[in-house]
Amino acid sequence: MLLLAGIACGYSKIAEAVVFTLKDAAPPEILIQVGGGGKSIHTVTFDVPLVSAGDGTPVAGSRRIWIRLEIRSTAATPLTGFLTVDSSTPLDNGAGGTIPVSDISWTAEDGDIPSGTYTGTSNQLLASFTSSVRVRDRLSFSFANTSLYDAGTYTGQVTYTWSAP
Repeated sequence: MLLLAGIACGYSKIAEAVVFTLKDAAPPEILIQVGGGGKSIHTVTFDVPLVSAGDGTPVAGSRRIWIRLEIRSTAATPLTGFLTVDSSTPLDNGAGGTIPVSDISWTAEDGDIPSGTYTGTSNQLLASFTSSVRVRDRLSFSFANTSLYDAGTYTGQVTYTWSAP
C-alpha cells in the first residue's frame, strides 16, 4: 500500500514551468603572452662599448619584445586587469657585481602599454585595462649607462604578471 501511495502522489504533481538560463559562451578569462610565447624566456642584451662605459650614453637593447594581453568578461560583470612587473632582483655578474634593473627603461611602439623605467620593486604597476580588451604592443629596451660597473656579463630576469583580482 505504501508503495502505491507514493506512486500516486508522484503522478498528482502540478507541472512546473521550464526555466531557461542563458550563459555567455565564453567564461571570463585573461591571457598574457610575452615574446613569442611558449616556455622560452626571451633575452635582451646590451653591449656597452668600453670607450663609453658609464658616460651616460644610453645603449639600445638587442631586440624588441611583444607583449599581448587579453581580458574578457560580460558587460554585467566587467573585470579590470593589472599588468605588473617584478624587477626587484638586480642583474648579477656572478662575481659579486650587480646592476640595478632600474637602469633599464623601455619604449612602447604603439603606446598601448605606457613607456617607462623599471623601479626595481616587486610589484610595479605598468597598466590596467577593463574588459573586454586586447592589447598588443612591442617594447624596445635601453640601458641608461650612467654609472661605471665592473666589466663582465650581467644576467637577470624581470617577471610580468597580468591579473584580474
